[in-house]
Amino acid sequence: MTASMTLQLKISRTRKRLSNNPWYLPLIVLASAGLMIYLSYMLRAISMAGSYGFIEAEIPVLPIPLVDETLARAVEQTADEVDKRTPLVLLTKEALYFGMVDAFATNLSNVRNKFLIPHEAGAPNLPRLIHEMGRWLDIESENKGSDDPKKNQNALAARSRVAMFVPLEEIPMPIVIQCIAALQGSGLFDKVVVGGGLL
Repeated sequence: MTASMTLQLKISRTRKRLSNNPWYLPLIVLASAGLMIYLSYMLRAISMAGSYGFIEAEIPVLPIPLVDETLARAVEQTADEVDKRTPLVLLTKEALYFGMVDAFATNLSNVRNKFLIPHEAGAPNLPRLIHEMGRWLDIESENKGSDDPKKNQNALAARSRVAMFVPLEEIPMPIVIQCIAALQGSGLFDKVVVGGGLL
């Protein structure tokens, strides 16, 4: 028997012996994985610093203004506006006065451009106020379409649906609330704006 034949015979016997035991391959894989885990742990332990600390650093921050496109596209539409021809109701201790805002702003003591509704038994006469204001608004709306420029100039703006209510400071709050509710419930106005500081 030659040396090469002897070597081949030993190799074949070793192969047979290895193939008879199925646990060698899983053991080799597990041993390799364990070795890799151990080596990675050791490398991590070597590379970590022994002490920790804070390092001060400045991070530059640039202010960038935010552009809100929704605000640029939003357009406010006015539903109603208050001008010098808006109806105004003034509540004093003695009476209710009504007329245009312009009548109260220019000359408060002038009685020719205002209407007076005296209180009844010390309380505001709200039914009479609503009735007289309704008649006045109808007349002023007719004057608006008149050919006479003088009437047209002083007329109400196409039956304004907004009224201003100005109570004096000494009027109790329940009476103020009652007057506002009466004006809103009259059907003459959609909105009642409460004001102050007229007198």
